[in-house]
Amino acid sequence: MMDNELKEYEIVEETAKSGHRIYKVNNYYLHSKYDPIREAAKFAERHYKKNHLHILFGVGSGYIAKALSEKMTEEEFLIIVEPIEFLADKLLKEESQLERCIIIKGEDQELFEKIYEPFGNTFGKRVSVVCSPNYDKVCSSYYHSILRIVKDHIYMQQVNINTIKYFSKEWQKNFTLNLFYAYDDVPLKCLEHIYNVPVVVASGGPSLTKQIPLLKKVRNHILLISSGSTINTLLKHDIEPDFIVTIDGGINNYRHFETIELKQARIIYSLSNHEKIRERFNRRSLVFISNIDDDLKIYAQKLLNKEIDGILGGASVANFALNIAYMISTGPVALIGQDLAYTDNKTHAEHNKNFRKIDETYIKQRGLFYTEGYYGGQVLTDYTFFTMKHNFERLLQTFSQPERIYNCTEGGVKIEGYQQIPFQEFCDRYVDTNKNVPMFDIDSYPHKDVQEWKEFLMRIENEIKLHDKVQRLAEEAVLLLKRNTSDTTFDTKLLKKLDKIDEQLKPIFAEGMMSLIAQPIVLDTFNNYLEKENETEQEMYQRVYARSMDLYSRLQEAAIDSKSYFMQLKEKIKNKIISMDKREKDDESHLRNTR
Repeated sequence: MMDNELKEYEIVEETAKSGHRIYKVNNYYLHSKYDPIREAAKFAERHYKKNHLHILFGVGSGYIAKALSEKMTEEEFLIIVEPIEFLADKLLKEESQLERCIIIKGEDQELFEKIYEPFGNTFGKRVSVVCSPNYDKVCSSYYHSILRIVKDHIYMQQVNINTIKYFSKEWQKNFTLNLFYAYDDVPLKCLEHIYNVPVVVASGGPSLTKQIPLLKKVRNHILLISSGSTINTLLKHDIEPDFIVTIDGGINNYRHFETIELKQARIIYSLSNHEKIRERFNRRSLVFISNIDDDLKIYAQKLLNKEIDGILGGASVANFALNIAYMISTGPVALIGQDLAYTDNKTHAEHNKNFRKIDETYIKQRGLFYTEGYYGGQVLTDYTFFTMKHNFERLLQTFSQPERIYNCTEGGVKIEGYQQIPFQEFCDRYVDTNKNVPMFDIDSYPHKDVQEWKEFLMRIENEIKLHDKVQRLAEEAVLLLKRNTSDTTFDTKLLKKLDKIDEQLKPIFAEGMMSLIAQPIVLDTFNNYLEKENETEQEMYQRVYARSMDLYSRLQEAAIDSKSYFMQLKEKIKNKIISMDKREKDDESHLRNTR
């Protein structure tokens, strides 16, 4: 009997008729009793998929792992999961020549997720999970856990990809035009740890409604942060928060804000937020940047000539709101309305503009499924909510004091790792009704003067010149490709000219807006034109030609689009400088006339 942490396996070593070592575990053979080498070769041939990440569940004597690893090219990779540690150790000891491969031993879901995630991000849907013979019977529950992790990651990644693709142009436009406001707005960093009070983060799940009466009672004695569109429900109940966090660049997000009036609440916005929201509340606000990409943060800081915080969040504005709450106060933080589920068959709290009741048709169309609820039992959710739940769980692990965070939603999904207490208990424990929370004096942060605005204008004009250069070079590359006369090969002179164009594009794509735009285009065109099995020379030429044409055409179009947003930004800055110059002259004239 071999011990594998909590599980025991009866492992018997035998010899196949071919003379090779095989194993029987709990009376199941893990290989052919006749010729495991031949079986492994056939198995690898049947299950190998070109351009895929392969996950082999179960290693047995290592024959299938070896056969599969020998098929791995530079575009592929193999993750081997061996739940039975004795067999994993045998393989690690005997096989050092497995190509493009990593071995995970034991039943460790967290380790598997950690190793799988970066590969999953690269390969996307191109993942093939292969189960070695009888491992689905020997280690059934762990095998199904691996399948679930892979399936969930693929769905969640697809949600992210769809969002990025859907909002790609809006994202560029919002980022660029928000720079105008961000230049004189206050970096979120200025709020770091300035409070030592309890914070409540209100989100728009159906359970928010039942917390409203208590929220009204304690309102003046807590710091209240609204997650995006939740503001409509709060204002409907005459509750105005201290801060409203908003990150979404879609027009629907702007519609949540276009008719509301605020007396004192300050906007905390990311540069990807719909630019008209900041324009609509023509009041100084706090700005940050989503911590997805260090290059983006460096670029924003370079253009704005000041520090901008990178905030880790996730798929939901509420993920960011929680991180901001944790950052600005050293006190305890309560989440309310964070259902991430269709509690009572409702999508949102009442008075949210997206509120609706769901029916069987909605459940089928959205692919809703059941997961563990706040109170145990099962609740209805979907993969968008599930992605947010996953982000909350990962976010908590980044906090040095996770014990300060409480989930007081009293409904929806169970968010793993979070302390659950009723909202009333949180208030009884932490809210001092004898103390009011002071507001942050935002104008103590210095404003930019006219000279600084002129320097900002110069940086934007330089960025426009770079866009012009990309547009011209991409256009030149498209024309060169069109001139290639052969159907099977590229002209040598043409390839040299294309290489020169790529050399000129390289430094531009190393930093700045065009770098951020080019990266997903390059990745997308690579994934859309992968090498086929047994590709002929002509097929290879046609694939590379189509890929190159697609790449340069899209770069040209992206440069034109992005430049148009920078031209709008340039006009806004010029008008600001004109009005500041005029005000200075008027002030001087007034001063002379009063002497």
